[in-house]
This record gives sequence, structure tokens and C-alpha cells, in this order.
Amino acid sequence: MESPQEGVARTEALPRVEARLQDEQRLLYASALVWLLFWGLDVLWSLTPTWDTLALRGCWAAATALVGVSLSRVGPGWRAVLRTLVAVVLPNVFMGLLILRLGGSAGHLFSWLGVMPAVALLVGGGVWHAVASTVLCLLMASLVLGAEGAPASKIWVSLLMLVFQTVGIQCVFFYQRLLLERVKSEAEKRLAVQELNASNERALRAERLAQVGRLAAGVAHEVRNPLAYVQANLRFLQEEWALASAEGGDPEVVEALQESAQGVERIHQIVKDLTALSRAEELAAPAGRCALGPVIDTSVRLASVRLKSLVTLAVDVPGAAVAHAEPRRLGQVLLNLLLNAADAIEDAKVRDGRVALRVQQDAERVRLLVEDNGPGIQAEHLSKLFTSFFTTKAPEKGTGLGLALSRQYVESFGGTLRAENRAEGGARFIVELPSV
Repeated sequence: MESPQEGVARTEALPRVEARLQDEQRLLYASALVWLLFWGLDVLWSLTPTWDTLALRGCWAAATALVGVSLSRVGPGWRAVLRTLVAVVLPNVFMGLLILRLGGSAGHLFSWLGVMPAVALLVGGGVWHAVASTVLCLLMASLVLGAEGAPASKIWVSLLMLVFQTVGIQCVFFYQRLLLERVKSEAEKRLAVQELNASNERALRAERLAQVGRLAAGVAHEVRNPLAYVQANLRFLQEEWALASAEGGDPEVVEALQESAQGVERIHQIVKDLTALSRAEELAAPAGRCALGPVIDTSVRLASVRLKSLVTLAVDVPGAAVAHAEPRRLGQVLLNLLLNAADAIEDAKVRDGRVALRVQQDAERVRLLVEDNGPGIQAEHLSKLFTSFFTTKAPEKGTGLGLALSRQYVESFGGTLRAENRAEGGARFIVELPSV
């Protein structure tokens, strides 16, 4: 029984086999045209149109073309037979008939018998084709010389010269093929080195990202403990101030304490979200029913640390919006899109920058739209935007992994992520998820 791996390998090999077969067919069609056009040499040799040699060459060309058509319609066994026919038999037989018609051993085509083994190598491809063609061309030369009544010494000398000629032509052919293979090998080696270097660079970038994630988790852990002390102390101060002041105390002090408590709570929430975000890969659960409100709140809370100083953020989310997704990974996607919008507006130095996050829901799909009024996306970048390690940012600002991972996450939910330019200017990213 065929294993899955063997089935995959066989499936992948089919296009390569078909491509080689098509190349072989094109070579045979070109060869057929060459055999026919060489009639011009016959005319030059005899200084008059030789219609019989044109007929011979037409039959040769037609048979070669017919073999080319038949290769894709027969099995491997018959293909081997057809290759032998078109590479060994047809060239030598038709060349022998043309030689007999155009002056025999004294004609211009007699020396061309030595080229037939090279034709066999080119058309057939196998070494044994060249050997068989060499034997057959010597046999045809013997028949031509014998038909002329040439003495045995002339026959042997002519055959010896043909042997030297065929061996020399084949050596040149093999040397050229060796050079081509060497050039091909060097090109493949350079490509392999480039791919290896690119792979190492990707591994280094991935490791740096992992280190950043671990560092973020460590910093969040270290901040959490002193933050808890600050929160507890603020609550204590608020309670003590309220007890010490029968009338509630100085309103400005009360307001300052409340604002401090709210700020610390915000820091605590950011640290909590950052910790969860750094552990998203470990905690990622299967996609299911996901309430979008809390996910968007968390993403906006994290992004607002950067967005507040750059843009005006507008969020429009129906209270009951739900979709099929995994909350943590969806939060990563939205955070990445919001930060990318902020980067685009900052890099373009857009005044009055605006970013909007809107949710549209119907019976089957939920769309989350992240829009900005930045410079938009260049047309040549749209097709490469979600490719790993493609980025238009400076090296210190982006690795080119964010959008690629975002699309991967969204597709794992059964959704899509795409980008487009807004008619009024700026970019729009659309996350489309299944409804539940």
C-alpha cells in the first residue's frame, strides 16, 4: 500500500515529468523543421531543385513531428521505442537515402553521417543511443560505398575517418554538456547559499522576537509586584483620608488620589494584557465563540499607549458583536493593525492623524475594519504585504512578520485578512470572520 509521503512525492513529480515531456516535444518539432529547411543545401549542391530529396526530407520531418505528437499519448515503454526510432533509425536511414541520391560518397552529405550520433544524443539523450547511431551510420556508409563498388581499402579508410569524426563530435558534445552542467551546478550552489543565508537571517530574527517576548514577560512580572504595593498604598491613603476628614477632605486631594488610583489601575491592566500577550502561543485555545467587545477593549488599551500621542482613535463596536475566533490571537492581530496604522501616520508626518476601528456584522460574516488617513499602500507592495519578512519600515522598527502572522491567525479561524487603499486616502485592513 502506498504511504502518504510516497503519494505526495509522486503527485509533486507529475508536473516535472509533464514539463520535460513538453520540452522534448518542442525539440522534436524544431528538429522536423530543420530537416525540412536543409533542402536548401540540396538545391545549392545540385544547382537545381531536387523534388525527390524534398519528398524524402518531408517524410523525415513528418515522421519526426508524428513521434513528437505521439509521445504524450503512449506509455513509458512505447516512448522509449519512439525515442530510439526518432533519434537513431530515422536520421541514419533518411541521411543514407539522401546521400545515395546526391552523389554518394562524393556528395556533400556523406561526411554528415558523422553528425548523426550527436543528433542521437541531442534528441534521444541516452549514451546507448549515440552508440547505436554510430554503428548504424557506419553501416549506412558501408552500404553507400559498397553500392558504388569502392575497393575494400577505401571502405576501411572512409569508415575509420567516420569513426574519428563521430568520436570527436561526441567528445565536443559531452564537453559542452559538462560545461553547462558545471555552470548549472554553480548557479544552484549560489542559490542554495543565498537560501541558507536567508534562512539563517530569518532564524536570527525569530530568535530576537522570542527574546523580546521573554523580556516583555519578565518586565511585566517584575513590574506587577511593586505595582501591587502602590495600588494597596493608594487605597489605604484614600481610606485614611476619608476617615481623617469628616467632610470628605480637600476635594483637590481626593481628586488627585482618585486620578492616581485610576492611572495605577491602567498600568496594572496594561501589564496584565502584556503578560497574556507574551503567553498567547502557550495559552492559545481552539477557535470558538468570541465576544469582540472585550478583545477590542484590550487591544485598544494596549495600543492607546502609543496611539494617544499620534492620532485620534475612533472605535465603533456593537455591544453584542460575536465571531468565530480565538480571543488572544485575534487581540494580537488587532493590536498589530492598530500599531501599523500609527507607524504609517507617524512616518508620513500626517497632521490630524485618525485611526478608526469599526465592526460590521451580518448573518454569515463579521468584518473588523481598521482604517487610517495615512499615505496608503503603494500598488507594488499590495501583493507582497502579507509575505513573511517583507516590510517597508526601517530595520529597527519592523521585522516583516506581523502581517504574515496576523493573516495566518485569521485564516486559522476560518476567516480572511486583506488590505486595500481607501478612496478618500489612507489604508484599510479588513478582518473577516465567520459569524456564530
